[in-house]
Amino acid sequence: MAASSDQVFQRRNKQIQDAIDAQNLKQALQLCDKRLKKGEDSRFLKAWKAHILFRHSDEAHHRRGVEETLELCNQEPPTTDLDALDLLCQTLRKLGGYDATMRTLWEKAAKAKPRDLEIQTRWFTNAFEDGDWKSAQKAAMSLKSNFNNKRDYYFWATFLCYLITLDSRASNTDRKLFGTLAYRMISKAAEEVPTDPKELLSPPRAIQTAEELLLLVKIFESQGCYSEALRILDSEHLGIGSRIAQNDWSFVRAKLLTLEKAEKWNESLTFARALLARPDDDTTAKDSILETDDWAVWKLFVSATKKINSLNATHQTQKFLEGSILRHPKLRNAQLALLDLTAWEAQTGVLTEDALRSACEAYYDRNHDKLYCFNDLQKYLVLLTEDVILKFLKYVSKDVEDSSSAVESSNPFFRGVEKINNLKFEYRFRLFFEESASRLQDIEEFVSRCLKAYRNFKRPERDSSPSVIESRPSDDLCLLAAMSLIRASNNGERSRKHKAPSSALIRAACILEHLLLDSPHNYQALLLLVRIYLLLGAGSLALKTFSKLSVKQMQYETVAHNLFTRLSTIHPHAAPAYEDVEPKDYDPQSALIQALTFYRSADVTTTKSRMNGLVSGSYLNVEGSIGFQELLRQSICRRMWALDVRRMQRLVGGDPMGRYDELGMLALRNLTCMAASHARRITVADLSPLIDERSFSAFMNCEAPRRPTFEEQIRLGPLPRERWVKSTTVTDRLFSILKAMTAQNPDPIHVDLPTFEELIPLDVDCDMTPAEIENVKIHLILLETACFLSGSKSSTAEEFEVLINQVEDWLTSTSHRFTSEDDTNLSAFTDTTLTLPLRKQCFPSWVYLHNSFSILETLKAVSLMLSTSPKRMTKSATKILKNRADSLGVIQRQIYEDIKANTRILKSYISEPGVLGALIDLVLIGEDDSEDGQLRTELEATLDSAALELFCGGLMESWEEGLEGIFAVAI
Repeated sequence: MAASSDQVFQRRNKQIQDAIDAQNLKQALQLCDKRLKKGEDSRFLKAWKAHILFRHSDEAHHRRGVEETLELCNQEPPTTDLDALDLLCQTLRKLGGYDATMRTLWEKAAKAKPRDLEIQTRWFTNAFEDGDWKSAQKAAMSLKSNFNNKRDYYFWATFLCYLITLDSRASNTDRKLFGTLAYRMISKAAEEVPTDPKELLSPPRAIQTAEELLLLVKIFESQGCYSEALRILDSEHLGIGSRIAQNDWSFVRAKLLTLEKAEKWNESLTFARALLARPDDDTTAKDSILETDDWAVWKLFVSATKKINSLNATHQTQKFLEGSILRHPKLRNAQLALLDLTAWEAQTGVLTEDALRSACEAYYDRNHDKLYCFNDLQKYLVLLTEDVILKFLKYVSKDVEDSSSAVESSNPFFRGVEKINNLKFEYRFRLFFEESASRLQDIEEFVSRCLKAYRNFKRPERDSSPSVIESRPSDDLCLLAAMSLIRASNNGERSRKHKAPSSALIRAACILEHLLLDSPHNYQALLLLVRIYLLLGAGSLALKTFSKLSVKQMQYETVAHNLFTRLSTIHPHAAPAYEDVEPKDYDPQSALIQALTFYRSADVTTTKSRMNGLVSGSYLNVEGSIGFQELLRQSICRRMWALDVRRMQRLVGGDPMGRYDELGMLALRNLTCMAASHARRITVADLSPLIDERSFSAFMNCEAPRRPTFEEQIRLGPLPRERWVKSTTVTDRLFSILKAMTAQNPDPIHVDLPTFEELIPLDVDCDMTPAEIENVKIHLILLETACFLSGSKSSTAEEFEVLINQVEDWLTSTSHRFTSEDDTNLSAFTDTTLTLPLRKQCFPSWVYLHNSFSILETLKAVSLMLSTSPKRMTKSATKILKNRADSLGVIQRQIYEDIKANTRILKSYISEPGVLGALIDLVLIGEDDSEDGQLRTELEATLDSAALELFCGGLMESWEEGLEGIFAVAI
């Protein structure tokens, strides 16, 4: 480890390291002391000894290690040995809260040896990788001053000043100070660029690369110097056409954004028009317009026209857009720009609603055979009144069947996109236009038409080579059919009232499974099917379907939440394995661990890549990497998955997940733990705000812009947010404390508990289910009780008895709710299970499983609490626990048996004769016999009977596998 090449020295160091690796810290300390007594008075050896003491489990040794480390940090002359500095910083990082000490440590070393490049570089590298921008900036300035032959150091210092201005942790004074410094430094670099293009040599400090020029624009914009940035971009030696920029489109976009921020609307209009204008006799006009067909240009062109707000400017813009469309009819952005301008004129009263309707019809005429037509038009159609919308619907539906047939006969690969768009408009503006749902008969007739249209479209034979196409336009018809059935079932309302979903979801799932036979890679269908299976309580099918999405890397942040949300209380156990799959495809714990592994590895990789990016001068990429790393570190998904995987382990066993303790304990405000017998304190508090990057854009959505999206209609309870994380952390801390109490002679644990009102304010929308709210109430009580049992609070008998009474009240009320019923009485399953009205049977749903696993988790906590031996309590309080423990245990065990008995009843329903046929009838006929026969006819004609039977059998099997998880919970 030491820098000396002496073999004896290396051998002695190896002896100490071997003792540390063997966890024999006592021997390692003895070896250090032996060398120190022999006169080896080196900073490195002292720092090593202090680090070993710090790692010691004995509190006295630990405190001594902290004291010796801090003493070495403050010692004069300052430490300059690199190995000693690394050891001291390693100890300070583990201690936490000593960033200023580390900064001073390196500053003093660098000041003591200003010409030591390795010390200076290590100072910068450590500070930059730790995200300490102020220290890194100071190190960069030191490098610039002492090694001015390398130009990169100047720009590193400039870039670090810019990063400080963006850092939310920096004070306003620092942001202003370093912002000004960044502006001055980059301005000097710009001034030194030769104005004569023939002069090829530039001073070292001058801007020489495109990245440095983009950094200048960024710094100027951060300081509000938009006019100066525009002047630079218009100049000959640094402008867009300069030798440095070389007309790169990134500089064009930079100018577009700067013009908009500067609110220079006349200049914006002129610049955008110049980019879009092409002479009629230009033979390359078509290619050129496509190369510069950037929506940012069209958007600024229209925005500037709106801001200028003059008749002449509006007329000229409209004329220009119409001319562009005439010359290039397939130019989508030009058409959208004209539509946007027309909508603005209609909103300001210049044009009538009919004029906007006519513009929408014109856009439809040009793009009716493009799938994006519906999404492009709907945001403009909502500006119209209902009567005008109906006129538009009448227009687009006119002769649609005839036109489809005509196109189909002339093009064998026609997929009826016009008809699909027409059905989407009908879904959005006629079927579900009002808050109240349409008549069931109308919805079923709509579903029938979707299925009929899907069946009539030509597709490759299934027995041909496997398709590699993700989706086909006709797939949207099956999606529309499934979505309509779900909307008709009022699933969104049922979810808001915390009721089980309707059995109509089974029909929707069957339609989607049929779609996947033809298009096995359809992303939207797979994602929707995952949600439906979770709602139906078929967790193993959800896992199997999710595996087909092949989620990787950043998708664990943006997509995986569609499976992982509340999975720990729906399907925490592994499903039976099937052929050629990885454990993550059937085991929820493995899937979550895979996601957490991504976060950990991505953090390490990003740290390395941003340093490499800085060395190569890719400053904007480094800025993006820093933002990406902050997103991953503060990700709400990362915290949720860590908490959920630990919950799964508690419920059904598995890896104890100790490596995720630091994530599991995060995000709970003012939750602090300390050992009362010493001054060592562990604080879990005051974190940066959580970052939520969950995406729902992969779901098809045909709902109104200002109404709940379709995805919101199929959620498993409210979307978990920060309050959910804090509340679940309470549960995690409860089990951590109860586990610690099972150790011999545990230290008393002190916890500053938040109140229930602090966790779940009454004046805001809750992001938790009723079961989760009830859990956090009782878990706060159990957490306080555990503190009394550990002896951390000098409790009186009366205080302790109040807590025990509250625990007993919860057990008693829960026992009444979970009383087992015989198979002729379904009251135990009201609102928590799916029902088949024709058979008077019920089957598990996510609500039943979620409630059951939530209760079982609390019962495990009660069981752990009752099995611990009280420490340092008064005799009267100890007597209360002893007298009440047996009665509490009886109620707790009775609840456990009742839950298992109810689960057995549900399981028996699944295995009864005729259930498979009943599910098939449900898919084909519906919930009752009054359904219109048209939908049944279309379903029978569309669905494959063998595949339907396999689907229903697989659903029954998945229900049984889900219920088996309840029996897997041991208490």
